Amino acid sequence: MSTLNSAKLYGRIAFLRRQVLLRQLMRRSVTAALAVAAFIVTSGLATYALFLAIKAPLGDLGATLAIATLYLVAALILLGYTLHEPHSPELEALAEMEAAALEIVTADTQGIVQLATAAGHRIENLGSSLTLGVGILGALRKLLASRKP
Repeated sequence: MSTLNSAKLYGRIAFLRRQVLLRQLMRRSVTAALAVAAFIVTSGLATYALFLAIKAPLGDLGATLAIATLYLVAALILLGYTLHEPHSPELEALAEMEAAALEIVTADTQGIVQLATAAGHRIENLGSSLTLGVGILGALRKLLASRKP
């Protein structure tokens, strides 16, 4: 497989994987926004009802602290869910295909790099040979100039 073809394959696979990830992110974001809106309305009404229900036995401060504790627990649960990474067979397959395509591109690129390195060594050897030849010619010219009477 040529380097250009393997680079195209890698680019296409990486692009498809990013599209799937973006689609999942958009769905989760819309769902999360709707859930937050519903939760805000519900929690406002539930908070007021709970406060009225526990105000008499706990007092104003006790009722407020009890409700704050409930909100803290709910916030921690929601945070844990939000930070959970989605797993799907589709994403895993695309990640494996992307890694395989990257290996192909890397292998093809290494061949080109080795070819360029070999060419660089040849040019370096040619330059050394030319420098040596110029040095020898200069030394011969000095020798010939010093022998002339």
